[in-house]
Amino acid sequence: MALEYWLRGDIPPGPIKAIVLTDINRVAEILKKHSGATAILLGPSILDIEKLYNEDVIGKFVEIARILNAPIITSVSGVIQKLDSMKFAEHRIEFPLELFRKLSRGVYSYKLLAVTGLRYAYEWLLLNHLKHYNPSINTISLDPYAQPNATWTMPSLPPQIWLKNLAQLIEILKK
Repeated sequence: MALEYWLRGDIPPGPIKAIVLTDINRVAEILKKHSGATAILLGPSILDIEKLYNEDVIGKFVEIARILNAPIITSVSGVIQKLDSMKFAEHRIEFPLELFRKLSRGVYSYKLLAVTGLRYAYEWLLLNHLKHYNPSINTISLDPYAQPNATWTMPSLPPQIWLKNLAQLIEILKK
């Protein structure tokens, strides 16, 4: 019996559903496999999580990006300011919709897109578009909730456990 996760919304008809990654080692394995051909998209909810839990979540994603040699893509001014203050030069300012349109048209050569920090329904729609218009690009949702339209997703977790998983992911990637 397959692991079914708690859905906030249903997915469109069809056989394509996200694979739920309950083992953080498997997440690290996927990220390492696509190292150098990965991009990380950070949305505005990252700032909300940082304020709510008083954690440096953007810093954690910068560490992941440095390990994977991946650019961070965002359109959020607060995230951009933080990336600049951390002297992280490998970031690009681009709206998520524009990024997904370019990905679906083959403008970028990324093999994996790691997504986090977008509103659930918006991310749901963007990932649904990408999986149907360019299924060759794998996606992984690193959000604290399951995302059914990604190729891989982490399960829905309380934020404290999700933050511990991010820290553990960084330690595994450093090895």
